[in-house]
Amino acid sequence: MDQLEVRTIELFSGAGGLSLGLKRAGFEIIQAYDSSNRAVEVYRRNVGSHVWQADLKNIFEIGPKLSALAPHAVVGGPPCQDFSAAGDRIEGERAAMTLVFAMLVCIAKPEWFIMENVPRASKSKAWAEARIMLVRAGYGITQTTLNASYYGVPQARKRLIVIGRLGERDGFLDSSLAAARSQEPMTIRHMLRNDLPDDVMLSSADAFYTRPFYSGRGVRTLDEPAPSVIRTTRERPRPHYLCSPHPGDPIPAAQAAILTQAQVSRIQGFPSDWEWGNTPCREIDQMIANAFPAPLAEAIGNVILTRAAGRSIPQIEGHFGQWLWKRYGMSKASIRNIKTRLNRGRRLLKGRTFSEEAAEGAALESCEHFRQLPKGTRSDIRTALKIYRVWQIESLLPEEPTDRASAVLEAVAA
Repeated sequence: MDQLEVRTIELFSGAGGLSLGLKRAGFEIIQAYDSSNRAVEVYRRNVGSHVWQADLKNIFEIGPKLSALAPHAVVGGPPCQDFSAAGDRIEGERAAMTLVFAMLVCIAKPEWFIMENVPRASKSKAWAEARIMLVRAGYGITQTTLNASYYGVPQARKRLIVIGRLGERDGFLDSSLAAARSQEPMTIRHMLRNDLPDDVMLSSADAFYTRPFYSGRGVRTLDEPAPSVIRTTRERPRPHYLCSPHPGDPIPAAQAAILTQAQVSRIQGFPSDWEWGNTPCREIDQMIANAFPAPLAEAIGNVILTRAAGRSIPQIEGHFGQWLWKRYGMSKASIRNIKTRLNRGRRLLKGRTFSEEAAEGAALESCEHFRQLPKGTRSDIRTALKIYRVWQIESLLPEEPTDRASAVLEAVAA
């Protein structure tokens, strides 16, 4: 798949943060849908005219349209309110939209999908059912929780990220997503390096206030990320909080700066020139809170495109070498050789981790570079890939070595 031709459809697009980030990475957003006319208007104003207002529950209408567009990727964040810590946590109609997302992915059958949601969604009945559906459709799944502050966002916002690719093994992008993580979180001071007029008072402040979740801390210093943005983030401290502040506040809340809507928008990853149009102020706050931070989307998009182009391979998982040593007494040199051959095979396969052994073998044999290697080298690479596959299977069932594992390793020794 050419990096410049990742034809992508976004579902539940909201104001456009996910599309913006993926566009920056190099995805081509060909269609977007949301049920809110206000969100569609903002998206159209800032991202593009390819967005439409639609009720995605109407699968019989939307599904054929998506399929006809033949996308390489379908992405989106189904409504999270039924899972959110700020909500009632009762799975209802909005939670069922996770199943709608999975159904539409299965109908369009893109090579890739990206789904994002709050971390609690990973434990939901809706996601459990959706995951089964996607796995049966042939998708290998990477499922992880990422903290946006380590991916270019000045906000400690945690999101469930699910990435699927046809024919892969589960966890195929875990190591690449981890490698894309920065060493330190992005802070509000980082965001203020190129101060805008709106930021003068904030830059001179010692700290800022954001309305906390329940009994959480309300005051942060500029050298921290902001907490996860919610609709009421920029509200002033209420009398109850002023009288009973959090013991961890660095200064009294009354002395802390109050964020503007423009600053909260940038904390959520929108650029300073983002146009909200004539949208009512409260609805803008809600759209900002619901949005997916564009820098995090860009980082995820770059990881996907790098793998799609075959420029990255998964890291060997941590206990593979220990498994070879403990069960079969392999020397350090033998373990090192197997790992080297495994990585060579994965590079030849352009980072693919096929769910089916036969598909992996066929892809390897069809690689011209592989066919040009000496016979013994080809055999060594095949064996290393087979051994690793056996370890992956056995690591899920920690029992005595299987007959198949013993047979593979006896062939290596021979």
